[in-house]
Amino acid sequence: MTTIFKLIHRWHGILPIQLLLAGGAFPGQLFAQDTSGRGGAMEPVVVTATRTETPVSETTRSVTVISNKDIQQQAAFARNLSDVLAKTVPGLGPSTEALSAFGQTLRGRDYLVLIDGIPQSTALRTSSRDLNTIDVDAIERIEVVRGGTAAYGFGAAGGLINIITKHASKKLREGFSKGGIRFSTQHFDDSIIWETTHRISGTRDNMDYLVSGTYGERGQFFDASGDRIAPDPIGVQGGLADTNTFNILGKLGFNFDNDRQRVQFTVNHFNIRQDTNYTFGLGDPANGIKTPAVRGQFNPFNPGTKNTLVGVDYINKNFFGSHISLKGYYGDQIARFAKFPGFAQTEVRAEKFGSRLTINTPITIKNYEFSAIWGLDYLRDQVVQAGLDGPTVVPFMRQDALAGFLELELPISDYAILRGGVRQEAISVDISNVINRGGNSVSGDEVNYNNTLFNGSAVVFITDYLELYGGYSQSFSIADIGRAIRDANAAVSSAGQLASEAAKVDNFELGLRGRYGPVRASVVGFYSDSNNGTTFNKDLSIVKLPERIWGVESELSYQVNEQVNVGGTASWAEGEMDLDNDGKFDEDLPNTRISPVKLSGFLEYSPLSWWQNRMQALYIGDRTPNSTQFGGLPVDDYVIVDLTSSIAVGPGHFTVAVKNLLNENYFPLVSQASGTPYGFATGPGRIIGFTYAFNW
Repeated sequence: MTTIFKLIHRWHGILPIQLLLAGGAFPGQLFAQDTSGRGGAMEPVVVTATRTETPVSETTRSVTVISNKDIQQQAAFARNLSDVLAKTVPGLGPSTEALSAFGQTLRGRDYLVLIDGIPQSTALRTSSRDLNTIDVDAIERIEVVRGGTAAYGFGAAGGLINIITKHASKKLREGFSKGGIRFSTQHFDDSIIWETTHRISGTRDNMDYLVSGTYGERGQFFDASGDRIAPDPIGVQGGLADTNTFNILGKLGFNFDNDRQRVQFTVNHFNIRQDTNYTFGLGDPANGIKTPAVRGQFNPFNPGTKNTLVGVDYINKNFFGSHISLKGYYGDQIARFAKFPGFAQTEVRAEKFGSRLTINTPITIKNYEFSAIWGLDYLRDQVVQAGLDGPTVVPFMRQDALAGFLELELPISDYAILRGGVRQEAISVDISNVINRGGNSVSGDEVNYNNTLFNGSAVVFITDYLELYGGYSQSFSIADIGRAIRDANAAVSSAGQLASEAAKVDNFELGLRGRYGPVRASVVGFYSDSNNGTTFNKDLSIVKLPERIWGVESELSYQVNEQVNVGGTASWAEGEMDLDNDGKFDEDLPNTRISPVKLSGFLEYSPLSWWQNRMQALYIGDRTPNSTQFGGLPVDDYVIVDLTSSIAVGPGHFTVAVKNLLNENYFPLVSQASGTPYGFATGPGRIIGFTYAFNW
């Protein structure tokens, strides 16, 4: 009976919203019909898994494609990419509700983030800001390879997230504009969030162009009780409250030689800066007392992230029979942390430039046709975590990485496709002298790695509607050698002593996917093991030990009729580590590595062609690991329900979106698992937003 009364109380608070939506007073679709993209086939075509354009049905890996529609739907609730992906990608942990994605793993491991193939991850000294280096309105689609891969190399232990930016319209000129506002229903004052995006693009003869700009401001976040949430909810890793954000994307492309060749220039600049009059107090996780927001601040400099990307692409569709894709790029990223009392405020500065060459060569031997995909990657990455008001205790590091790869794609009549190959990586890291956080002098050194990575996979077309796929792949990562040096004890006198800290991961998966009429479904099982997995002990010092992870992921959707569509995903994983390095796995991996059960579901209903509605739910289960590591505390389950409704108005669509519809009072996974008095913050309560977007 008590449970019934609680549910009635929750629904009472949102009844006015429901009545408005039911009556059509508020519109519903989360996005305008943005037609500025180039379009595509009915079946999604991905490039990330194989580095060449491949239909999803022919991929031999687990791949999730998040379309522009999906992105805009989720962005109506929260423009944090961590949130968007958590609700759409099986195997990816729940959102941290923060600027940092620390604790949000993919199949229990860190992942490599790319923007148009340009790496965002800073493997030498991670900042965990990879998912917040571009605005969602600059994104066309996202391709996620679930499971370790060496396709792009240099750190994709848990998988790869490739963010693909907007394309120019095929029309002579086309514009797009959007404006939105959101606020807490529990505490309107100080909670207003607003943003606006404007874009123009077009194609004239053989030239195409795009310019897109976004600006937004966020106020404070408030929980289900109407209490202010600390602006940095997981300590000093980075928060979204009281931030200003802007993003500028520009593209210019030229086709020539009868469209056989193309050159494209891309520039993107993203900047998010936090300016707040609040900081964290101290909670008491053991007694369920949340971390409060208190007036004051410790920061000499405003925290945030700046990220600038420059890319040049050249494509030749027929160079002596081969398809060539060449990319050159430059990246400059600064991730500034908030100051923790007693320590220097720091920022991770990462500057990188590199190139990727991919050649797809068709080969015919005695009437048997197959393809060889081969090429060369180079990356120079210069990273330091600099002290702003105190000493720099992480060395300057410069990485030069060169890799060559070859993969064969072998069709077996019309029944199957086999893929297999090898990647050879040569990585050199030049490390400077430093006096680390413990006051220990660590002399610089040059650390070298030479790794041969293999992969083999296949897809078997059981019927026209059903495919069996699976395979084996390896990935390699230096995995935060900067932090290992910062935390090293007196026994480490030279950076060269930490050369063995790098990790190689072996990945296995076997899956089944199918589609029949209105039904789409898939299920996959996976297993991975590593000689040097990365966790943290209770003192937050880095720990490198053998580990293994396994799990199952599934997806299902059913288009009931033209008006109704339902679906969902399920993810379960478990992992263990060898705490004594004696060959026996004697402890569970913590919750900041292994997410509890994650279930998502949605119901879409369009009573009329101009009115669309969607309700979705995300369930995070409970998990109590046997762990002595940081992040190993128990996690209690929670459910987040969201609702949107949209209606066509004039040239565009007007949308209302309600995040956390039931005003659930919950602690995000990372807050529960970490259990620190300064990072035990609740998640946001109900937020309602209104957006209008149109093409012109």
